Amino acid sequence: MRPGRLFWKLFLCFWLATTLSFTVLFAIFEYKERNGPESGSWLRTALFMTISSMVEAQGPDAVSPIIRHANRENEQFSFTELTPGTRMTTPPEGASKLLKSPDGRLFLLQSRLPIWQKPNHRLPFAIGTMFSILFSALLAWHLSRPLRRLGEAARAVASGQLSTRVGPLMGRRRDEIVDLVREFDRMVAQLQQTLEAQRRLLHDISHELRSPLTRLQAAIGLLRQSPDEQQAMLARIERESERLDELIEELLTLARLESGQQNLPYEKVDLIELLGAIAEDAGFEAAAKGARVCLASDPAFVSWVSGEMLYRAFENIVRNAVKFTDPGTEVRIEARVSGEHLHLTVSDHGPGVPADMLDSIFEPFKRLETTGDVPGLGLGLSIAQRAVQMHGGQIKALVGSPRGLIIRVELPRREG
Repeated sequence: MRPGRLFWKLFLCFWLATTLSFTVLFAIFEYKERNGPESGSWLRTALFMTISSMVEAQGPDAVSPIIRHANRENEQFSFTELTPGTRMTTPPEGASKLLKSPDGRLFLLQSRLPIWQKPNHRLPFAIGTMFSILFSALLAWHLSRPLRRLGEAARAVASGQLSTRVGPLMGRRRDEIVDLVREFDRMVAQLQQTLEAQRRLLHDISHELRSPLTRLQAAIGLLRQSPDEQQAMLARIERESERLDELIEELLTLARLESGQQNLPYEKVDLIELLGAIAEDAGFEAAAKGARVCLASDPAFVSWVSGEMLYRAFENIVRNAVKFTDPGTEVRIEARVSGEHLHLTVSDHGPGVPADMLDSIFEPFKRLETTGDVPGLGLGLSIAQRAVQMHGGQIKALVGSPRGLIIRVELPRREG
């Protein structure tokens, strides 16, 4: 993997920062070394070098007055001629130099106090530079590598590989970049789920539209072959046309909810009153099969909502319960207010839904084998779920006791 521009930017930033820090520390240490209380002075160093030069050029007699003057206050320098058997020691903090006069004699010049000697900084500077480059490269690679992987994953997703995930490649790393990767994986998973749902929806829509269209074509063909059955065929065509109209209307409603349209009309609505009207209408439909609808509710719950969408949602839930409840049973609607939330429960006494399929009944066109010949498009609960979620609420299905289905809705109060 070749380093990219981000790597080099990070590398240069880190390298300049570490180099600057190293240079500043180096300058501080050098300053202390030169000017600290234990360091030698520039004057003493210059005097030591002057004496050395004069001895080698003019002999020891030329420097005697200078040494006497320098030692007037303290014994700074010692100047000794070396003869066979002479034993000299150098002070631990001082400096010494072996000198040869023009006449060939050897002398030892010593400074009992330290003098400044320029240290050799090439080695520590080279080591510091090497480590700063290594540290900067490792840090830049550590930060840029997951971002490069994220970019590669984004290109893979853009090309249609929605199974791409970056999280497993991060290992044990824990930082904000990993949080970004985790959010990216969650986004891709949601995108994959949405696209798969759209594919299924398109497939189901084509199937649902094909069935009434096929029956319409068959009715038209029979009408041409048997003009005496005109009334029966026209009635059939009318029913299929109404079914198509209902299907298209439900699909348009579902599409509006899926797209999250914000231009829906919102208004203050008493949801308890809305449920009362729905329960009253559903009661007539239930009476036709010998069932009944019972509403138990608190006085009022006024909220800023899309009355049209919530009416469709509540109506679909209640009518679905009336449709599947057994003859002679009761569909019970309970609407209770708890603080700033409305808790709605709709229960029936029908065949119910297996526990492992409770979540799937909210999918478009999802119909169970237990529904038998009960008419329906399979879109009612899908519309209800999306309408409730659009208002910040939650909806879930539960297994009834001893049988049947329970739909629970929780909606927060919204202020306009």
